[in-house]
Amino acid sequence: MFSNITISNYSKRNEVAGLREIELTELLGSIHRKMMKRLAGYAVTEGLSMTESLVLWKIDKLGVSRVSDIAAQVGLPPSTLTGVLDRLVAHGWLEREADPDDRRAVLMKSTTKLAEFTKSSMRASAKSLERSFRGLPPKLLDRLVADLASVLECLDKDEENQR
Repeated sequence: MFSNITISNYSKRNEVAGLREIELTELLGSIHRKMMKRLAGYAVTEGLSMTESLVLWKIDKLGVSRVSDIAAQVGLPPSTLTGVLDRLVAHGWLEREADPDDRRAVLMKSTTKLAEFTKSSMRASAKSLERSFRGLPPKLLDRLVADLASVLECLDKDEENQR
């Protein structure tokens, strides 16, 4: 069923360096947008924007984190992130605390409200994603996850090499 997926004209002209990589980037972007759109409903019910929900998800996943680390994870400048964090603190999703190792730094941590929301929304999200990927054979899904982890590792190494 999936072996006959047609590749766009980019791949047909793969003599031009980087076109497959561009296609990969476009495909990943499209997949990300569609998945986030499906998951956005859970955040919207709580009055959260997509950016706010992404920040909450990252903090929940990372645990207590510095603002600079969160900014790097979500791809926002710290100055922009500060406004998002202010709103999330004001609405009881997060708490700020001083970093005991660096008095200039601020740590962000989740609250009980975020923990409860994450627990319920993760269950609903998992069901939604399971429905979304129901047509993929389990072995293909496992391979995609492993392959995408390899892509991420490659990108991470390239980032390190450019520093």
